[in-house]
Amino acid sequence: MIATGESNSLEDFVASAFSEVGLDWQEHVVQDPKLFRPSEIRYNCGNADKARQILAWTAQKKMRDVVSEMVRTELQAD
Repeated sequence: MIATGESNSLEDFVASAFSEVGLDWQEHVVQDPKLFRPSEIRYNCGNADKARQILAWTAQKKMRDVVSEMVRTELQAD
């Protein structure tokens, strides 16, 4: 996997996916605190410097763009 240098939470991902179909994720997702891991990573951001230096590669899309494409593709498949 190559990083974008952008940090997004699972909540950001879910909110983006629901937003694509005009829904508020909080009205449809139930979070059970008992299932949270005690060592849950609070912040994680991949460093894209190596890909930029060696491959001259930079991300052209952000997480929200990818989620949007995923949802649209899935809806078209139905």
